[in-house]
Amino acid sequence: MIRKVSEEVKASFKKEHGDKLKSLILPMDDNGAEELEVLAIVPPRNVVGQYLKFLNQDPKKAQEILVKACLVTNKEEVLADDGLFYAAASLIGELIPIRQGKFGTV
Repeated sequence: MIRKVSEEVKASFKKEHGDKLKSLILPMDDNGAEELEVLAIVPPRNVVGQYLKFLNQDPKKAQEILVKACLVTNKEEVLADDGLFYAAASLIGELIPIRQGKFGTV
């Protein structure tokens, strides 16, 4: 069973953030029987910079930077639960817009 974000809340944040808004489904228990839908935004460049700055020195702080800056719903609930926190941090990390370049010929 998924605890979903209401359509009104989604519409409000969609109007504010546009295509940068993403829905994340987080497991609330180890069995995955209950899930929580939260909304997050794609991390902007300054947030990614702060995240990368702390990634090797203090991974927990790096993850907190991502979650606190990008989560727009249920932030307190996610921060209070380790399982939700790590699931959210992992998914938000995957939202970092990294494109694969290629070399051309000279």
